[in-house]
Amino acid sequence: MLVKQEELNPCEVALHIDIEVEKVSAAIDKAYIDAGKSVNIPGFRKGKAPKAILQQFLDEDRVKEHAADILLQAAYAEALKESNLEPYAPADVEITKFEIGEPLKFRAKVQLAPKIEIGEYKGIKAERKSAVITAKEVDAELESIRKRHAQYPEADRPAQNGDVVRIETKTESNPNEEMKSSVAKIGDNLPDFDKGLVGMTVGEEKVVEINYPKDYANEAIGGKTVPVRIKMTEIREENLPELNDEWVASIFGGGQLEEGQAAEVRPDVVSTVKELKVKIKEAMIKASEEVADDEVRNKIVHKIIEGSQVHFPDVMVEEMVNERVEEVVEGLKKRKVTLEDYLKYKGSTYKELREEFAVEARHDLKTRLVLREIVDKENLNVVENDIEAELAIMAESNQVPVETIRAYVEKTGSMPSVNNRILMKKVMDFLVQSSNINNIGK
Repeated sequence: MLVKQEELNPCEVALHIDIEVEKVSAAIDKAYIDAGKSVNIPGFRKGKAPKAILQQFLDEDRVKEHAADILLQAAYAEALKESNLEPYAPADVEITKFEIGEPLKFRAKVQLAPKIEIGEYKGIKAERKSAVITAKEVDAELESIRKRHAQYPEADRPAQNGDVVRIETKTESNPNEEMKSSVAKIGDNLPDFDKGLVGMTVGEEKVVEINYPKDYANEAIGGKTVPVRIKMTEIREENLPELNDEWVASIFGGGQLEEGQAAEVRPDVVSTVKELKVKIKEAMIKASEEVADDEVRNKIVHKIIEGSQVHFPDVMVEEMVNERVEEVVEGLKKRKVTLEDYLKYKGSTYKELREEFAVEARHDLKTRLVLREIVDKENLNVVENDIEAELAIMAESNQVPVETIRAYVEKTGSMPSVNNRILMKKVMDFLVQSSNINNIGK
């Protein structure tokens, strides 16, 4: 048997294999014998007709197909052994030439395990934005909190900026279109739309010319002027709570303290505007620090990947894409939406969706493989204390006892996933500690 090896890429090899004429002939003979056992030929018992007679009754292509089945698996296994290859997944086999009386030629595309040549991963230089929260940002967040606690009484007057209104609308150029009801806050919409709403009274109906920008989400009307019929059905004004200690205590006071309980035991309780501003700033700093930490970790990993050679077989990408598609389909089923309708809504095709997921999969694979390589190089591992700590975090997040989380993890076979999450945390902590991080202002 002749075997020629061709490297297609670092994780894929093509084996060009020629099987000797003698083996091909023997397989053809066996294929005729096997087929003859199930064929009725006049004058012969099943399985007793000679090859010359069988050739007149049996389809040659089917015989060759059976002969190929006999030959290929053993030849492929022998070629792997001769080439010293360990396939990562089943090969893609293609017969390139098969004529009776000649060697059988076929090609096997063999996908190999990922190959990672890790670059420098210690002492990586990265900048980290320090959390600087200004009084203006705190005031803006406080204003958002007030808006979330706003009251919206009905207003017996014409609509004005800031009001929340219920309206009915339809495109004036489409007489068959039914009026659709919606709620809008005046000031949050396209300028022409808001301008048309201001001054309207309940029950009033008019047509407003709306200029849609070229980059409008709905491409069908982007860059066009569309007449829209609007009917005002309800007007409510936004009344923000007065910012004072009484209001803060009523919302964030947390009720009465138990007898003998000191306020320090309830750190979440605030009763003055000043205390609330302090809490808001602390929360914003914490959130900003978390974002900064995530950003610097991503920068470190990105630089390591840039300096590394990471190769993986296409089948790994396909597997991840299939998993992602299944997740989307399952999610859509719960919402009683078909994949076809989802793709129409996105303005995309199934092929484009898979290509989009493939880009994500390649990025994720590079990250996983690089981090796993560092885990192995640094001999990072998971011990029981790590598992206990992770389960405690999960229990607190779900507000259940640790025993409940452990039982759930064991029942669902999720412990490998927990272990992997712990390892990823450990390797990221290691990389951050091993890097040269420069804290800078925002």
